[in-house]
Amino acid sequence: MSAKYQGGHILLYHGVFESIPTGLESRLHNVCPDEFRRQIKWLRNQFEIVSLDDFVNAQDRRGLATITFDDAYADLFSNAIPWLIEEKLPCTVFLNSNLVEGRIFWRDKVRFILSHQLEEDFLTFFGKEKWAKQIRAERFYKDSKKPRLSSKRVDQALDVFFAAKQLDGTLSSLTKVIADESKLIDNALVCYGNHSASHYVLSSLPPEQQCEEIRSCQTWLREREYFCTFSFAAPFGGTNDIDANTFLFAKKAGCTAVLMSRQAVNKVLQKDAVTALPIFERYMAPPTLEELVHLSRELDQIV
Repeated sequence: MSAKYQGGHILLYHGVFESIPTGLESRLHNVCPDEFRRQIKWLRNQFEIVSLDDFVNAQDRRGLATITFDDAYADLFSNAIPWLIEEKLPCTVFLNSNLVEGRIFWRDKVRFILSHQLEEDFLTFFGKEKWAKQIRAERFYKDSKKPRLSSKRVDQALDVFFAAKQLDGTLSSLTKVIADESKLIDNALVCYGNHSASHYVLSSLPPEQQCEEIRSCQTWLREREYFCTFSFAAPFGGTNDIDANTFLFAKKAGCTAVLMSRQAVNKVLQKDAVTALPIFERYMAPPTLEELVHLSRELDQIV
């Protein structure tokens, strides 16, 4: 373990695809399996890799690291998690209950639009809608997840567009990129956590919808016998992607910590002012080991 690192590091992965599925080529965060294994071997030599719960509960997080995955892409359960189990390394998968149940991830629908260069067609189709005017074709990916634009409305519009263009059949292949429940691995080293039901930008939703997004996923987890964490990983994880209601509803659902994704490490414990829920930072692993080493040192302010 290296004494250089002064912060606690929570790494975030999404895809660990050998080759990215057709339709998702644009903007999917992916680290290929060989690079993933290189990164984790390096991580193990620099940090003590612990479970997320041990990380959250530690009095001193210096020199600790933990591995997390968001969205439960199916490849994790063939390309990443079995290898971690062989290496006796713990990890946490934050899943969206509606997606595990078979609904297509709305961000994958957006990636499909981008991969097929359908941005202009989509905006023309909804040209008379006020909400659509908030989205620019050249910034389709980012604009479609603005906090002031209801993610649920965008998701519904995507379905209407695909149906009108008779692309439903082509799009159906995306139901297989997120793991269904049969693919989840039941092992003491694998922990599952609440990432909301549908992965909407929570601050874009009215309070009752936001509450249901958090509550229903927590209920789904509670009804199963997997080893689960009570930490909640905010979808997208940016400061503006949540609001004060997020902490209130997370606490009401029984969550005991909130994880953000703001490209930062953990040096001083943060807490929400109202609920006192502790807040932890994560950062997305870049595609290569060399980039990860550079990023980890930069975030930990190692010169």
